[in-house]
Amino acid sequence: MGWKIIDHTADAGLEVWATSWHDLFLQAAEGFYCLCLDGAPPLPPEGTAGKSRVLRLETLDLEELVVSWLHELLFLLESEGVFFHPTSLTVTPHPPALVAEGLLFPSPGGRIAVKAATYGGMVLESSPHPFLRLYLDL
Repeated sequence: MGWKIIDHTADAGLEVWATSWHDLFLQAAEGFYCLCLDGAPPLPPEGTAGKSRVLRLETLDLEELVVSWLHELLFLLESEGVFFHPTSLTVTPHPPALVAEGLLFPSPGGRIAVKAATYGGMVLESSPHPFLRLYLDL
């Protein structure tokens, strides 16, 4: 289970491998935040209560679910200046849906301008274990 950032000439790539869809989506969020925030993924500040938020996504396929998940996280960073720390996450592949409960915390400084997660070059496999490769438009 893990992730790594892939070098790309114009964009940035992210590879994620996990033992379950749940873990794949958590790892994708961690790698995405690491890239967006130019460093280690953010941790909730000690002793700070975050604002509660529930995210619900339903899509036509798993590829769209991954992209929608990352776009939702990007939207929160851009529009509210916060990162989402999931406390509970449920992913169902059939039909593709995600429900994440979590807390919002102020985003730390240092941002890289990520415009969007893209479908170009995306690889999403379920066997033998969930694997994702996608590229982010910078």
